[in-house]
Amino acid sequence: MKVLVLLGLLSMVLFADIKIVTSANSPIKGVTIEDLAKVYLKKKSTINGVKVIPIDNKDSYNDFCRKVIKKTPKQLRSYWLKEIYRGNKQPPERLSAAQIKKKMKQNPYVISYATNKLTGKVIFTVK
Repeated sequence: MKVLVLLGLLSMVLFADIKIVTSANSPIKGVTIEDLAKVYLKKKSTINGVKVIPIDNKDSYNDFCRKVIKKTPKQLRSYWLKEIYRGNKQPPERLSAAQIKKKMKQNPYVISYATNKLTGKVIFTVK
């Protein structure tokens, strides 16, 4: 019985939806998963012509890497080490949910993600 409960909880965590969130005042209406990955890899800085500031969520980072970026956290760390060494780019800031909420209130161009809803406007949900 305990095993079934544990498996049920584990499946909820593994299959949790990731909500992509911006400020309630953001002009962004939606985003594709491809554009989202490019923004977080800093290969692109705009969504629908609006310049955005991507912020990683400490709590949902591993799920986001696998589902959106299509890399393991280790592979993504390697990517960023190469980019930093080349002097090209810096990775997005990684903050807690409370810190992200504060940033979103200060700047309508912040974009982030969470498995639980952050304050703001959900523009995309990754299943």
